[in-house]
Amino acid sequence: MPDREINSNNQFYLYQEIVAARSIEALRTIGERMLDAADGAIRSNIGTKKIVQLISRFNDAITLRLITILADTEGVCLPEGGTFLVLGSEGRGEQTLRTDQDNAIVYSDDLSPGELRAVERFATRLVDALEEIGVPRCPGNIMASNPSWCHSSSEWMTLLTRWITVPTPEHILNFGMFQDLRPLYGDAAPVLRLRDHITSEVKQYGLFFPNMACHVVRFQPPLTIFGRLRVEQDGTHKGLVSLKKAGIFAITTGASLLALEFGIIGGDTWKKLDLLGEVGFISSGDLETIVTAFTFLVQLRLQLQLRELSSGSKPTHYIDPRLLTEKEQEQFRQALKGVNVFLWIFRNHYQLDYISM
Repeated sequence: MPDREINSNNQFYLYQEIVAARSIEALRTIGERMLDAADGAIRSNIGTKKIVQLISRFNDAITLRLITILADTEGVCLPEGGTFLVLGSEGRGEQTLRTDQDNAIVYSDDLSPGELRAVERFATRLVDALEEIGVPRCPGNIMASNPSWCHSSSEWMTLLTRWITVPTPEHILNFGMFQDLRPLYGDAAPVLRLRDHITSEVKQYGLFFPNMACHVVRFQPPLTIFGRLRVEQDGTHKGLVSLKKAGIFAITTGASLLALEFGIIGGDTWKKLDLLGEVGFISSGDLETIVTAFTFLVQLRLQLQLRELSSGSKPTHYIDPRLLTEKEQEQFRQALKGVNVFLWIFRNHYQLDYISM
């Protein structure tokens, strides 16, 4: 039987196990087995984009099953009118392995005091339960259990307007995380209203895009003018390269910002880049270079995290270039050049060289 068929069967059975799970412990065990599924997918060469989408679908299914288990076994439910949101990489549907929680809740303005208490209970218990099944808490506390990330529709709109019009470092970071919001559980209508509010507000405030653009370009690809890889010089990560800083952050956040300028919110980075190509913002040649670069960096991160998790270590985004083959090192250098292509287009569009940063 071909490897791809075996892998497909494994994926099907794993999904069936998720649907059939009756306890938090069962979901934890299944989550650990996702490493095998991811490893099998990588070995079958189905492509980095499809692997990332596969992982995201599994994570969605596990979270939804967890919500059902909490309702059935503990009576913990999100009241009608509430929506559980996933943000960041999970919101874009492009998670790698065991990324931290990034989530929030939006609820109707007319919930009763009892329903508001139920929302708080749901948020706290779900975040705890996600940690129990192996999904780490967000170090920055960007989670629904934090009152700062659990609001009514009108409160979220007021907060979003403040983030957009008052460009403090905290507001810029918060907006960047929230921008790719996606409803995972509950009514999707409030999310559509929030997205409409975002697209309307950013058009009204002319300095929004340049301010956000300065945030996007704060990390430069670690490539010297002689084509050598630049590694961390001291600290815990001495001798290593951050794949996030190398280009993943710039392309994901940059593509989201450019897409927003065209009125597009949601979807993964590959989709956004394709849309930017379709509207003629990025030429076909540059688009291919950028997509290839982004895909390779994500592939490296997947392989890195799989090795780390398999050895019992916490997944990171720091890679040791010395462990790469000569071919991989050359691909890495080419990927960083592709990131520079994206950043040149990006900086030129927002005229960042003329802005004091």
